[in-house]
Formats: sequence, structure tokens, C-alpha cells
Amino acid sequence: MDPKKEGKESAPEKLGAPLAPDLIRQEQKEPKLIKETDAQRISDLEDQMKRLQAEFENYKKRTAKEKEALAAIGSASTILKLLPVLDEMEVAMAAMTHDESAKSMRHGVEMLHRKLLAVLEKEGLAEMRALGESFDPYRHEALRTVDGKEEGKVAEVMKKGYLFKGNILRHAMVVVTKKKEDGTEAKK
Repeated sequence: MDPKKEGKESAPEKLGAPLAPDLIRQEQKEPKLIKETDAQRISDLEDQMKRLQAEFENYKKRTAKEKEALAAIGSASTILKLLPVLDEMEVAMAAMTHDESAKSMRHGVEMLHRKLLAVLEKEGLAEMRALGESFDPYRHEALRTVDGKEEGKVAEVMKKGYLFKGNILRHAMVVVTKKKEDGTEAKK
């Protein structure tokens, strides 16, 4: 055979020849890389799914809180509108105290007042204590001052203050004491 022909024939034979061990190892590594990237991709997707689940749980909690807050605002608004009714009932009961003929009517108004107050208290209304307390501008609205033994005490409550679920719904309108000045100090 001609050596030139053998070289030409051997080239195609080389193409069909078995692969060298280095090439085989390289081909075997490629599927592992694909498996590793698939595992990484799965891990990333799982992480993303967990984050979305956590975000959704936080969203549900936040909307539930917002819903409760809106319901509380609606309740507070309604209760605030009913406070003048309570005030008028108290005025009516005070006016009927001195009239003997109105005792039965007073008893009926007292019952209505107690029932209305009980319903409002179940919703979260609480009467603010003020009489004899120290004046607090965040809780009380001073209408006037009177002379007294101590400075800054609530001497009289003109209109009751109320709290709704721990927050001030209406400030108490009060009369506050101021310390009586001695005549000797005024001369100096």
C-alpha cells in the first residue's frame, strides 16, 4: 500500500476511533455539572417559594391588623356619637332628683343609662377618672380655674372624659384649682 493512501485512510479511522481517556473524563464531568446546576436551581426555587410564603403570611397578618384597626375606628366613631346621649341622660337624672313626681321616670332613665353604658363598655368604652386627680393636659381640658388648697387638682368635672380601648376618645372638661395666694405675699 501506498503510504500516502494509508495516511488518508487512517484519518477517517481516527475519527471513528475510541476516545482518549481524558476526553471520556471530560464528558463524564459535564453531566455532573448539569446535575449540580439543577440542584442549585431547585434550591433557589425552594428558597424563593419559602420567601413568598413568608411574605404572604406577613401580608395576611398585616391585613388582619388593618381590618381590626378599621373596625375599631368605626366603633369609636359610633360611640363618640352616642356620648352626648349619655350626657343628656345624666343631666335628666340630675334634674329629676329634686322632683318627687319624677322618681319613677328617673328610675326608667337610670335603667336605660346603665344598659347603654354596659353595651358601650363591652365594646371598649371606659370612663376617665378626673375628680380629685392632678390636672393632665393630655387627658383633661381646663375650662376655668378656682382657688384651692393645692395647685393643679381637678375640682369639678363639667363633662366626663372617656377612653376607648385605652385611647382617649373624649377629654374630660374640668375646673382646675390654683393655689390661693396669701395677702402677705401679694403685698411684697
